[in-house]
Amino acid sequence: MKPALILSFVLLAACQAAPPAENPTKQDVPTPPAVSAPVEVANSAIQDLNQMDTRTPVPLQPMMAWHQKQNMQDHLVAIQEIVSAAAAQDWERITKASARIESSPQMAQMCQHMGAGAPGFTDVALDFHSRADGIAVAAKTKDVQAVLEATSYTLEACTACHAQYRQDVVDAATWTSLTGSTHVPMQH
Repeated sequence: MKPALILSFVLLAACQAAPPAENPTKQDVPTPPAVSAPVEVANSAIQDLNQMDTRTPVPLQPMMAWHQKQNMQDHLVAIQEIVSAAAAQDWERITKASARIESSPQMAQMCQHMGAGAPGFTDVALDFHSRADGIAVAAKTKDVQAVLEATSYTLEACTACHAQYRQDVVDAATWTSLTGSTHVPMQH
């Protein structure tokens, strides 16, 4: 037998004969193998979910959907930072965090683009950002109650939008047919 083959057998036997660790660490716990379902099963499960979820679909290409999710996550972090800063009466931090969710020409353009395939979505998204403008206005008064009321008013738009709309990830051809746009998102 070749030395490399003998070494392989010895190492294999040593691994199999090793007693289990008394206090396993994260390194000792094996990672379960990834489970991959056939595409048909996955697509069927998504179709089942979509039939149960009666919210209006917002068609988005994969990169657009990912970008929107990142924005939504940052919106939530901004809200958390606003609440934390309000508790500390840190008016500068409130203003800085609220700026990330306030209305702007760039935000309006993004909302229009993302909502191109879902009637009413753009208006709801723009309403959220418009409401967020009130948070910084309230911070200027240095009134915690006013900041919390403006934040609550903003969150009402947030929850209303999520109650009405859901992402629907589609391919470029489907998105083009639904929106009339030929935009191809850039991969980052």
